[in-house]
Amino acid sequence: MFRSETLSDRLFAPLKRAFRQFLALPLLVVIGFILLGVVIYGADDAWSRGGVPPGFGWLGDILGDSEALNTLLSTVASSIITVTSITFSLLLIALQQGASTLTTHVTDQFLMRRMNQFYFGFFVGLSIYVLQTLVTVSDTHRPIFGTSVALLLTIIALCLIVVMIYNTIDQMRPTQIVRAIHAHILDGRSIEMEFLARTRRTPRPDFVAAGTLRSRETGHVAAFEIAPLQKLISDEFSGRVEVELNTRIGSYIAQHDPLAVLRVCGGTTLDKSATQKLNDAMFAAIVIDNERDLSEDPRYGIYQLSTIAWTAISTAKSNPSPGRDVVNAIRDILARWSAQTREVKEDPDSAFVYADNTPMEAINVLETAILVASESMQAQTLTDALHTITMLLEEAPQPWAERLADVVRRALSSLGDHVLTRDLERALLDLERGLRKRGFAETAHAVATAIAQFALSLGHINSRATRVAVAHGA
Repeated sequence: MFRSETLSDRLFAPLKRAFRQFLALPLLVVIGFILLGVVIYGADDAWSRGGVPPGFGWLGDILGDSEALNTLLSTVASSIITVTSITFSLLLIALQQGASTLTTHVTDQFLMRRMNQFYFGFFVGLSIYVLQTLVTVSDTHRPIFGTSVALLLTIIALCLIVVMIYNTIDQMRPTQIVRAIHAHILDGRSIEMEFLARTRRTPRPDFVAAGTLRSRETGHVAAFEIAPLQKLISDEFSGRVEVELNTRIGSYIAQHDPLAVLRVCGGTTLDKSATQKLNDAMFAAIVIDNERDLSEDPRYGIYQLSTIAWTAISTAKSNPSPGRDVVNAIRDILARWSAQTREVKEDPDSAFVYADNTPMEAINVLETAILVASESMQAQTLTDALHTITMLLEEAPQPWAERLADVVRRALSSLGDHVLTRDLERALLDLERGLRKRGFAETAHAVATAIAQFALSLGHINSRATRVAVAHGA
């Protein structure tokens, strides 16, 4: 809830976020191991009282008496704890290396993967189970079944270490990281579309602004719980009030930032009591958190892809491969969303106005990639980005197409830092045809002019600082 932060909020908010992002599955696995130990204790207790199950007497002969079981379980417990500690330390080092290669967003992908959560829960749960079985060993209690299960699970754990190491190394590959973010963006967009279906895109023309709601706290917008406020407006104000949300899910807000505009039907006046009631309800509808949640915020995933692209393409890393992976992922995301534009519904009776700018932010990633490619002179990345724009222009909705054409127009300023390679020239020519086909004749003409000027620099010795000047002068 959006309210003054209390001591309880400070203590439990990080804990809730940790359970939502990582701790829930490992804790369930650990609880499963504890329950397994309780069940097997009952079977071992029956064995210790002389109730040897038929056909299992040989097992007791192999494992020995209580002293032998105690020694065996002590060895297994110390070994599994040592191996687990060393393995997890190595995995964290690998994770740190991956984060330094790309960005710290790699950590989000590592924690959100279900298999990683299961691995952590399995090894911790197994250690607890072995210790739980060890403390039951006495002269009167021989945990035959408990020890047998501990040995079997230890063998499985040792095999899982190999799988876990491979999976961790595989997850640190830039392609896998980008693919994971790509999947989270698509899932988050599905959740976002459900919220969009309960709002409208544009305010009613006969409504006028009656006040601005400003932030009282600092953090990221995690969600909008609009159902109670929608009911309040419908029941007490008969649809004469609407709320235009000025901030997006995932946006960072500081104190006194504008969050929403209260709009009323022309000729309607609200007294102080009604205004205060609406303000309190709006504050309660805005959920604030310290961190963004990738699983429900597609814009956060887009931001992560943009950061990875910038870091990899720029001279900070000079690694074109992750940048091209990001461009390809954005192309797939926009192509999917372009086909789903008719599925983005809105409620004409909703009292909430919320603009859908997520696709535009995805397009901004292409603009960023083109910009930073000029700094590192990565013609191959520029070629991929221009080819992506050409492909998207064919099916993109008109507002998207206009933004893509605008990206092209702005990107022409950076061409002077490149050399006109054959692939780049072909990409520019295809882009020119794509723009003309879509009706952007002026931008297409600008591209054609840029190609002609660009070609004049070929065959001349030019420095990076004078390449554009020579081309224009020639």
